[in-house]
Amino acid sequence: MVSNPAFLKNMSPLNSLLLAILLIMPLTANLNAEDKPTVRRFHSSRPEGASSVVAVENASLAHSTQLLPGNSPGQTLEEQIQSVLQNLDEVIKSLNATRSDVVKLNVYHSQDLPRETILRSLMDWSPKRESPAVAFVNTKLPNSDAEIGLDAVFVVPAADQPLSVHPMHIDSFGGAKRISHVTVLPQGDVLYISGQAEQGELPTATRETLAGLLRTLEHFGLTRDHIVSLKCFMQPMREVDVVNEQIAEFFGETMIPPVSHVEWISSEKQPIEIELIAWAPYTESEDSVSYYWLPWLPKSPVYCRATRIHSNRRLYTSGLFSEEVGDGEQQVRSIFSQLESILSESGSDMRHLAKATYYVSDSDPSSQLNNLRPEYYDPQRPPAASKAMVTGVGHAKRGITIDMIAAPAD
Repeated sequence: MVSNPAFLKNMSPLNSLLLAILLIMPLTANLNAEDKPTVRRFHSSRPEGASSVVAVENASLAHSTQLLPGNSPGQTLEEQIQSVLQNLDEVIKSLNATRSDVVKLNVYHSQDLPRETILRSLMDWSPKRESPAVAFVNTKLPNSDAEIGLDAVFVVPAADQPLSVHPMHIDSFGGAKRISHVTVLPQGDVLYISGQAEQGELPTATRETLAGLLRTLEHFGLTRDHIVSLKCFMQPMREVDVVNEQIAEFFGETMIPPVSHVEWISSEKQPIEIELIAWAPYTESEDSVSYYWLPWLPKSPVYCRATRIHSNRRLYTSGLFSEEVGDGEQQVRSIFSQLESILSESGSDMRHLAKATYYVSDSDPSSQLNNLRPEYYDPQRPPAASKAMVTGVGHAKRGITIDMIAAPAD
């Protein structure tokens, strides 16, 4: 989908002006000295080098689209990895940020790629002791020649600006040339909406799922203009253009925010599920996270339909795997034990989880996840969540991985 982000020279005059204004805005605008962005990285139990948790405060956060290698069939794995990282460098530099500002990477790679090789390249790319949290999943990618892709969250030197969308002019995405390579989530609140799905053929299911997400946004007094990013769990990946066409139609003449695609294993009646992140104005709250169920959708004790992190403090975990090979229950308990530990270390806990992504590749850990979540979650405070059955979770002999976004407990 996205191959070579040489977008600056292709920007319209208006977009170039908006980007220039963003880049020259002083970091300290409207901020007190104590309110400057801070990033803290925790490395416990992560021998591979990735941070176990990255805690961010008082920062505007850019969310990239799913970046893929350049269209060069026959590239080696290392060439594809370096191509993707070069694309990420271009995106980061476009907002006057650096590699040290990256807080989270979501890596999408084919079943046959060795996770250790990819992670080693990522850690070589990252400045020492400033590595991001990293999550992995096996999936086919929108470009059939691509074996690896990623999207990123990174701190940008801007403050108090309106939601800013930066265009990348490309020829795909349903013929639209309004797809963003990155969206800036300004300071304020952030809304995480759980994956929603409708039945039907892929075009109909996509269109109606987007309509359902819009209904949810409107329930919170927001519009599609507040959307920061979308993630689509879909099948089959070879029909990704069908999904992109519906997304382009949904956004009409406005900019399309970053989109990432994961191929999941689901019934033909439910070919797609879509989750989203949205910006919301800052609201006063005694708690750092609010939890919501929607009156027109079923209520669950193990996930809520939306969460809202108030203010500008959030924590990103790396994808967690069971420490040892084991059955489904052993894997799930090991992951939650690690999660409790790293949350405690970074100033959060299981009652302040905001967003969960569960990737499962085996029915045993999948069913055990359902059975055990009530044991670990407060039924009044479960995170917004998406759960996807996939071909692999990025780690040999493991059937589940979990990554989380949380808020501080204080």
